[in-house]
Amino acid sequence: MTQLPLRKTAINFAILDSLRGLASLYVCIAHCRGNLWIGGEKYLQQHPFNTWNIQDWIVMLSMSLTKLSGEAVIFFFVLSGFSIAHSLQSQPSVKLFLLKRFIRLYPPYLLGFLLALLSVVLLKTNYDLYLSGRYETHTFDLFKNSVVLFEPQTIINTLLYQPLLGTVITPYWSLVYEVIFYVAAIFFVRNLKWYYWASVIFFIAGIVIEITMPQLQLNSIFLKFILRYNFYFMIGIYTYHNLERLKEMKIMNSSYWIPALLIMYAAMIGVESLIKERFNLSFIIAAVCCVTMMVVFLKKNIQIKFLQKIGQYSYTLYVVHFSVITAIVWFLFSVVKLTPPDLNNFFLWMPAVFICLGVSYLMYLLVENPSKKLLNKLRRR
Repeated sequence: MTQLPLRKTAINFAILDSLRGLASLYVCIAHCRGNLWIGGEKYLQQHPFNTWNIQDWIVMLSMSLTKLSGEAVIFFFVLSGFSIAHSLQSQPSVKLFLLKRFIRLYPPYLLGFLLALLSVVLLKTNYDLYLSGRYETHTFDLFKNSVVLFEPQTIINTLLYQPLLGTVITPYWSLVYEVIFYVAAIFFVRNLKWYYWASVIFFIAGIVIEITMPQLQLNSIFLKFILRYNFYFMIGIYTYHNLERLKEMKIMNSSYWIPALLIMYAAMIGVESLIKERFNLSFIIAAVCCVTMMVVFLKKNIQIKFLQKIGQYSYTLYVVHFSVITAIVWFLFSVVKLTPPDLNNFFLWMPAVFICLGVSYLMYLLVENPSKKLLNKLRRR
């Protein structure tokens, strides 16, 4: 593997666990709120704008604040680029590097897929309610489509990081891009300047294609990686190799970074509300937000303990949480006997977040933590 310049200053990666914890917690909150509540459109039908009171404003504001799950995934991409740049700097062999990635990531992934299958088994206890297509809502559509997860070809595809979207494993969509990046990064680092320029050019080309040919659908995973998602991994790599320079930027040395983050957060909400994820605009803002937080947190040694703790098992939380949400939906309709398909109580999703955190932590202790211990043994060799 090509020799890279070694860093002169150490990095406290425990600090970055706060950002992983923040991103994974946000995704969990967004999915709990999105699947355990009727949603804004139906809420507006039941509560017309001209009848709103303070509670209605709070409910709709909370919905707006928790709608950026895709943008939270961009945090993972940027953080992965940063971390992999560090891992490659230690110069392991290609074989050892990929082995470490496999040990670190694949066992929790298998666990997540197994729990997803078990959650669908729960749904099969009342096929007519959950899987027949009787109710046409986003959540029930995911349930109905998940029947095919037991088909051999679907299982094989999922085991090869090609999850079937539109099912209960839809959150796994981002993991295939992580895997592609891990393999491709081995070659990218051979010429970082070339990689930076190529990433920017292909990213701009992707936006131009989207603007000029809106009818064109990029169905290829590799094309999506090259024209869209690789850019955010590249930002993470660039941040790693230019960290000291970024720390000297004026905004990183003032108190303005806090209002800047709030402005970016509001901008992401506004952009997502108006144009969704078109032109990657909200994703670009998310990447800038992530870099700002990374640099400031590392420079000022900011450590948020509870987010660091969640960050330690953020990967397990990411692959497990939707299976827990599925089980909670089953419990509410099959055991508590709430009337399907809508959940009108806005506060139901809040305790579900803590249930997801608790179950994910137990699964982390069962699978991911032993994988980490094995990985640490390999690192000491």
